[in-house]
Amino acid sequence: MDRDRRRFTRISLNVPTILSVYRVEAYHTGRIANISAGGCFLPIDEELPVGEECEVTIMTGEGLETEKVTVSGKIVRSDKEGAGVMFTDSSSDNGLQLKRIVAQYEDNP
Repeated sequence: MDRDRRRFTRISLNVPTILSVYRVEAYHTGRIANISAGGCFLPIDEELPVGEECEVTIMTGEGLETEKVTVSGKIVRSDKEGAGVMFTDSSSDNGLQLKRIVAQYEDNP
């Protein structure tokens, strides 16, 4: 029997995102495929070093309602399908904003 090891429910979310990886100076723009309060998955073409610290900037809304949230994380998976990021500052103000965004999209897909 295969059990899901995730602590948080993932939801599909197709919003503009920027992934910045600190040490390797990588910068990727794209969209998040799915997200939870604990992390996200971004489809990108390049494999990134697992364990590297990064920053994910998520932009939601439109026009004057645009909201930008930046959360620190760590690359926990990287392959030809994309990169998985575990958020590391979920207790900060940005982490709380992120949880609010996830809850909003979970309630209103």
